[in-house]
Amino acid sequence: LPHGGILYELDSAESVLWFNTPAHRGKFVTNFGSNATFKDRSFNILVENIPISYNPSSIHANTEVETKGGLMQGSITKARWIKPITRRKPDQRTAHTIITLKSKENANQILRFGISIEGKNVYGRKLLPEPTRCLKCQSYDASHVAAECTQEHDTWGTCRAQHCMAVCKVDDPNYYQCANCDCQGHASWS
Repeated sequence: LPHGGILYELDSAESVLWFNTPAHRGKFVTNFGSNATFKDRSFNILVENIPISYNPSSIHANTEVETKGGLMQGSITKARWIKPITRRKPDQRTAHTIITLKSKENANQILRFGISIEGKNVYGRKLLPEPTRCLKCQSYDASHVAAECTQEHDTWGTCRAQHCMAVCKVDDPNYYQCANCDCQGHASWS
């Protein structure tokens, strides 16, 4: 995998059961060295406009969400606000969160039917990764990043000129120029 990990795909239900036994996992991981860890597959859902009275780090709150939503107990492995609480507006009443689930069945249930959080019915959507963009040439081709870019000069994503951000004078969106499609009126990053 790109980050140095190894992905194992199992060929039978028996293999899955064997790996789900903690003692077997321990034996398996020790053969890869002391830094090796075992990470289960997870499914991230973006849920918007949740009342801020919800505490995503509370096991009790997540258990209540699972129970009311008809999810398997323990299916929510993690939940977190997208934006830090300190950056909220004083009159803000709802916020967006990312909920991480153990199974695709539970994730699909939230995607199809929604879920009740703090008395409000909310709907989730699949959390998609941001596309990789080279910050030197502005290309969305996922094959490289700025450190590996072969272009000799910087191309600024706002105005398409051959300079870096520090010297750019364009701040009017009408004069933005996309480096990818060569269209005026939007930047490469929008």
